[in-house]
Amino acid sequence: MSSLKRILASQANGARSKGPLTAEGKRRSSQNAISHGLLARHIVMREESPEGFEAVMNDHLTRLQPADGVELGMIEEMVASYWRLRRAWAIETRLLENETEAQTSGDSLDRMAKAFSDLAATPSLGLMHRYQTRLHLNYQRALYNMLLLRAATVPNEPRSSGTDDRLLSSVDLSPVDLSPVNERLICLPSPDKPDPEAP
Repeated sequence: MSSLKRILASQANGARSKGPLTAEGKRRSSQNAISHGLLARHIVMREESPEGFEAVMNDHLTRLQPADGVELGMIEEMVASYWRLRRAWAIETRLLENETEAQTSGDSLDRMAKAFSDLAATPSLGLMHRYQTRLHLNYQRALYNMLLLRAATVPNEPRSSGTDDRLLSSVDLSPVDLSPVNERLICLPSPDKPDPEAP
């Protein structure tokens, strides 16, 4: 079984999680708001919703179930990029709306086209699109790196007794494709090519 299938099966199982059940798990989970509140203070602007940021963070934590602080850090990077990307979308929309309202002639589509053309002639729209691209790549890089980390085999760990194979038999993994992730951008060797610097 490929490690990607194992990763995706673990994610599917984690998505069905109902949260911590033991007293220790509940205690650890109760501390999430403290650490994520600190992150939110650095990411969320005054006019934005800290509760919305917490909801996004909790959705990612529930879905991805970080195993340790390293994975938690990757999830924090993903959530920060996710939040800032949505902010960039809102800013772009507001830029286009403001410029459209400034147009005086034509129907609504003509005014939008003129607004877009006028904005495209300034650096603001190009800068916004570069910012959006960078945030999207940051999110994808953190996710890809977390998947690589999870897929890495740990020395001296026992192999599966076949339980994972039985679980995977009910999961359709054929539509999964990580090809949009550019390995050169994240400075990691492609999973199907040997590392040239490896001994």
